[in-house]
This record gives sequence, C-alpha cells and structure tokens, in this order.
Amino acid sequence: MRLILAEPQTLVRAGLARLLEQHAGAEVIGEADDGQQLLELAARLRPDVIVSELALGRMSGLELLSQLRRHYPEIAVLMISAQLDSHSVRTALKLGAAGFLGKNADPKELALALQAVQKGQVYLSPGIAHLAFERRSASQRAEDHVALTPRQKQVLQLIARGRSTKEIASLMGVSIKTVETHRARMMQSLGLYGTNALMRYAIRLGMDSGTL
Repeated sequence: MRLILAEPQTLVRAGLARLLEQHAGAEVIGEADDGQQLLELAARLRPDVIVSELALGRMSGLELLSQLRRHYPEIAVLMISAQLDSHSVRTALKLGAAGFLGKNADPKELALALQAVQKGQVYLSPGIAHLAFERRSASQRAEDHVALTPRQKQVLQLIARGRSTKEIASLMGVSIKTVETHRARMMQSLGLYGTNALMRYAIRLGMDSGTL
C-alpha cells in the first residue's frame, strides 16, 4: 500500500509516518504539510491511500477532499483530525472520505482503518462514529430559511464542488473580487464564517450535485 501523509505539524507527521509504516505492506512515499503540496504529490505519485489532517494550510481539508475525489477518485482518503464535530465528519463522508479517525484514537485503530481501506470499506473511530449520525432539528437551522440571490446560489454551488475563488470567477465570467463579495455577503446573511462553513452548509443542502 503506497501512502502519502499530509500533516502540518512536523513532529506529529513523523510519529504518524512511523505508525503507518509499521502496518504490513505499507510504504509512505510522500509527505506534505499543506493542501497545495498534497495535491501536487497526489498528481505526481498517484498513491493508493492518502492519510490527511483535516486542518491544512492553503486549502481546507474538505476542499482538498473534494478536489481529490473529483480528479483522483481511485485514491482512498483517510482523514485524521482533532476537529471532532458532526459537520466535519458528515461532510467528509459525503465527499467520499474512506474513513475518519480522531487524533486521540488508540494507535491500533490506525491499523484497523488501513485494513478497512484495503477492503474498500469505510472506517470510523468508535469514539466519533456517533457524529456521523447526529442530526440537528429544524429549529436549529435558521440559516436554511435565508433567501440567497441566484448569483449567490451559483457561487455556493461551486464552493460545494470544491472550486477555488479563481475557478469560480472564471466559470461565472466575473472578477475574483466579485466572487469574494458574494461569499462575504452570504456568510453575513447565513451567520457562517469561513469557506469551510459555507461548503458544509451547501453540501448539507445537496448543492454539490446537479447542474448550474
């Protein structure tokens, strides 16, 4: 099993690399400390599995996962993170993650996760499995009732598909500043902060599929 490991913290990355290579037949062929570097390595090395931290620099883990699944669907992606919230877990799974481990998991779980990935199965740490099925009541979703303009919906749909600001501007035939303005106004209207939050919201509404 040829692996690429993405983790921004050097010492944590070294520890994870050692654990991964203890798994029979596993070889870490590349390491990255941010999302852009990981995409470049994936394109060049075409690993069997990517083990990635959710919080990466230069690109969110969810945006990165969306890009990987779109361009390299044959590569399994196992997410490891300390961000154990239900939105992140459910969104990662919906985007095609092969599994999700918490950083507080027992090291033996990493081996179990790799075994599951080898069999084409999805693995969730027992400690976070419940987050994948947690539901919020309609009364908690005030943002669902906010009306967006057609252009804002178009931007939101492209965000859900993992498109960068530059790509969205090109696809819509507008300037990057215009896209940033739409995004800022949506965040203000919805009470959401950051592209990551907008992506989770859009995916929950099913805006990552269908036509524009």
